[in-house]
Amino acid sequence: MRSWKGFFLTVVVLTLALSLPGLLKPRAVLTAPAFFLKKEGATIGEAFAGEEFTYRVGFWVFDDVAEAKIRLSKDPESSDYIVTLKAHTTGLIAWLREREDVYTARLREVDGGKRFVTVTFEKNVKIGSKTRRTRTVLDHEDGLMTWKKWKRGKERKGKGGEFEMVPGVFYDGPLTAFYNFRYGVYGQVGEGKDFKITTFPKDGGENVDITLKIATEEEYERRKPDWTTPADYLADVRLDKDLFDSRSGKVEMLFNGGLVPVEAVAKDILFFGDVRGKLVELGVDMDFEKAL
Repeated sequence: MRSWKGFFLTVVVLTLALSLPGLLKPRAVLTAPAFFLKKEGATIGEAFAGEEFTYRVGFWVFDDVAEAKIRLSKDPESSDYIVTLKAHTTGLIAWLREREDVYTARLREVDGGKRFVTVTFEKNVKIGSKTRRTRTVLDHEDGLMTWKKWKRGKERKGKGGEFEMVPGVFYDGPLTAFYNFRYGVYGQVGEGKDFKITTFPKDGGENVDITLKIATEEEYERRKPDWTTPADYLADVRLDKDLFDSRSGKVEMLFNGGLVPVEAVAKDILFFGDVRGKLVELGVDMDFEKAL
């Protein structure tokens, strides 16, 4: 069912759109947020390692139809970091259409720990007993990006591809962009600011950038009645509309003054309309006082 595929991909997009807010049921109290650690000299990996966030997503009058968790960990066998995003349907929706998506990326610090680059990005989808897998590898030394696809454990011939990366250009996957933006890699956030993030090309080689625009104060005040969470910034994001079966590819996000996203809405999802996500649980393993 293409409609449920679109909704579930929307769950993943909303998870990527949210990050640090401790809205409900915090398991740990932060002695300092990650954006402050960066100012004290922590690398991007040190700033975010140990985070785990749980999100609930809903649409229309249904506010709990899917759950997703995202976590960043240090690889004990190398200097890389591993980020994992797991999402699955819940409740009645799971009974009607059980599905689990697992996205895993290996990230590497570059520029003295000032940003992440993607080394590998893998997506595993399970719908009932059916499975699909996609793996993308970025060879930064040879400047080549390759990808392969599997279905029910068998490689899909003719479905893979390769792309010659332009020297000096960073191709940030969605999980990489999630942390780079929060760390300030793409520039300082302010009212009216625009951001463009180069991502993985589509199968045909077409580049689809992620764009993000921070609304002016006047625009935010005008649209404030649409939101339930107090915030300082409103951001309009545009992604590839084919990613989650959206008519527009638009996602709206709220940030507080510390660049903490507190709420997100994916717009115009086929068969569902607007889909909203909020953080419900925060877990942090990191020793913030030691890091300072």
